[in-house]
Amino acid sequence: MKKFYLFTLLFLFAFFTNAQIKVQGVPRNDISGNTPLTTTNVTANISFSDIQYWVGTGSNQAAFVVQWNDSKNPDALVWGFRWDGNATGEDMLKAIAKADKRFFTLLYPGTQFGTAVGGMGFDLNGQDSNALIKNNNAAYPLYPLDGIVKTTQYDFDEYTAKDTNDHWMSGWYNGFWSYWVKNPTDADFGFSGVGASSRILENGAWDVWNYSPMSGSPEISSTMTPVSPYVSSTNFTDGFFMVNEEWFGHTNGSVNFINNNGQINYRVYSNANNNHAFGATTQYGTIYGDKFYFVSKQAADGGDTQYTPGGRLVVANAQTMQKIATFNNIGNGDGRSFLGVNQHKGYIGASNGIYLFDIDNLQVGSLIAGTGGGSQYSGQIGNMIRTSKYVFAVKQTAGILVIDPNTDTVVTTIAGAFSSIVQAKDGSVWAIQNQKLTNIDAATLTVQDFSIPTSKYSDSWGAWNAGSFTASNTENTLYWIKAGSGFNAGNQIVRFDVTTKVFNETFITLPGQTGNFKQIPYGAALRVNPSTGNLILNTTESGYGAHFQKNWIHTFNTSGALIDTKILNDYYWFPALAVFPDNTAPVVSSTFPSQVTATGTTAIDLKTLVSDEDSFGASIVKSVKSNSNPSVVSAEINTNEELTLTPIGSGTADIVISFNSNGKVVERTLKVNSTTSTLATAEVKKIEFSIYPNPVTDILYIKTQEKVIHVAIYDVTGKLINTQYNNGQVNVSMLQKGMYILKATTDKAVYQQKLIKN
Repeated sequence: MKKFYLFTLLFLFAFFTNAQIKVQGVPRNDISGNTPLTTTNVTANISFSDIQYWVGTGSNQAAFVVQWNDSKNPDALVWGFRWDGNATGEDMLKAIAKADKRFFTLLYPGTQFGTAVGGMGFDLNGQDSNALIKNNNAAYPLYPLDGIVKTTQYDFDEYTAKDTNDHWMSGWYNGFWSYWVKNPTDADFGFSGVGASSRILENGAWDVWNYSPMSGSPEISSTMTPVSPYVSSTNFTDGFFMVNEEWFGHTNGSVNFINNNGQINYRVYSNANNNHAFGATTQYGTIYGDKFYFVSKQAADGGDTQYTPGGRLVVANAQTMQKIATFNNIGNGDGRSFLGVNQHKGYIGASNGIYLFDIDNLQVGSLIAGTGGGSQYSGQIGNMIRTSKYVFAVKQTAGILVIDPNTDTVVTTIAGAFSSIVQAKDGSVWAIQNQKLTNIDAATLTVQDFSIPTSKYSDSWGAWNAGSFTASNTENTLYWIKAGSGFNAGNQIVRFDVTTKVFNETFITLPGQTGNFKQIPYGAALRVNPSTGNLILNTTESGYGAHFQKNWIHTFNTSGALIDTKILNDYYWFPALAVFPDNTAPVVSSTFPSQVTATGTTAIDLKTLVSDEDSFGASIVKSVKSNSNPSVVSAEINTNEELTLTPIGSGTADIVISFNSNGKVVERTLKVNSTTSTLATAEVKKIEFSIYPNPVTDILYIKTQEKVIHVAIYDVTGKLINTQYNNGQVNVSMLQKGMYILKATTDKAVYQQKLIKN
């Protein structure tokens, strides 16, 4: 009996001795007693003054250390945390995880002991591929939100990092995160018996998370490495955007940004706006002026528990992605597209017509008469384009609506079963049907059809997307992906030369066409970079289900050669459309005269006097903004985009011409000297002036039908250079190399142009 009593006492003593170890507040009798409760002689190699990255603001500060013990360096990384009032260890961890996109965690919130920390990781190689794999199920990676992946049980041992080169340790039964704390009055670090939720921070405190095997906790390292501040490298001018439908039933729409250096930045709008997103099935995006317009089919995805929905229309700052305005309703229709009409007004394409949008006051307006009608899937609006004179909008089954943007009225409808519409580099308008292209004269609206020789274009009306029909800004060419057969998607890109009217129906074959599962286009799938002329193609993998988590973005040059491929993180992005930043404003040629003399009706061809490096020059809208003296001269822009000046009386007037390229506006003032009046039937005299070659070595030629009265050349300081003009030529051989200004006065105008001497 005494032996049994003694045995019982020894058993209970051993049991309670082990049970005294608590991991984050949880009593553990399965952990060896080798885990020390205090450490001695730990002298860190850094102090608070050495910490480089501070998260939060306030008068109190604490240090946050994570030591992985995974043989990857640097280990024992250190952050700083600042706050006012009260804060816990959990507050510090979450604040750092949210601020530093390199740091990610696995948390089990809501336990009786608070939030349990199950895993922590750090992006060591800068690949921005933070994700976790549970139970080796690589088909469904788990991506952190605000740096956190959540679980509902102590299953921490089942998680690994998607990127095996990153820091990552997690566990509960096969290892665990031990929590060590040190307050200013403590001589050494002590093992915390409570979790981060119960840890009340003190000014000057240290928190160390030290991953421990079950055999015992390693010593806290005396070598700690301050983490450099996290700075987002995203510059939204150096790359392109990919608007995503996202996973219907799970997440609202998003947008990724792909830097030219190859880095993929995920959900940049959500990151900039505290996890706000777009609506459900975001299908369209466009930049106009300094704003980015995102259009979704529905206002919200009811299955999204992570991101705040933004509605059918979201307006953001194109440079920062900061939210400006959101709209749930677009005239009771589902969202389709958006078009900037001028700097004050836009058109919203919807499933039930076109609605006005007040850009200045950020308000959805009324339906444009004649654009509605039809059911959701038989009268919806698709793509829209703006030329200098009209807006062309595709309406399902009806055809192309031609709209006067000044009066917002439908001028006419070009009948046909059209799918999409674009404007080519030369200004011609092209619409596509199943088996033919239609050329629409942008001024007269006459049409000419061209049959596609052997292939077809896929109709995208059923589950509408913007379609693959696209135009180049650097070459006079059109591109699209030809239709497949049956349930098989098309796998070739067609090229059409607008100048020669030649089709190349096998211009590019999509990559990844071997094996059981092939790459297929998704969404609009194809767009042309307006600055480079390169084609951007997005593909996913055939086979449905988990195959749609595989996504590629390919870049082809103008010759059709594949020059780059980017692979996205595995996820159901369902990419909708590539959108390119608008970085440059329109540039007015220096041959635009500063003043003219109008003795009769005079015309200046504005098409040749303005350009835009990353937008279609043909779509630049020219308008007369003001006329200081309309009683002296009338000024109008005709259908050929010529400024026509008609003298009414004698005197002078300042005419301000506005050039609007995709919402970026520049203006020029033209001084007009009117010497007489003229009948409207008088002969129109055109103003033309050019110099060549430029750069020049010896002889500069001046081409104009006007009488040249005087030519002068100035250096960049404004000093007049002695030169002579004879028979349309200026000898500049004696000039030093550099830049000069040529000023020419004719009997009709005064011109000023930059001149480069080689």
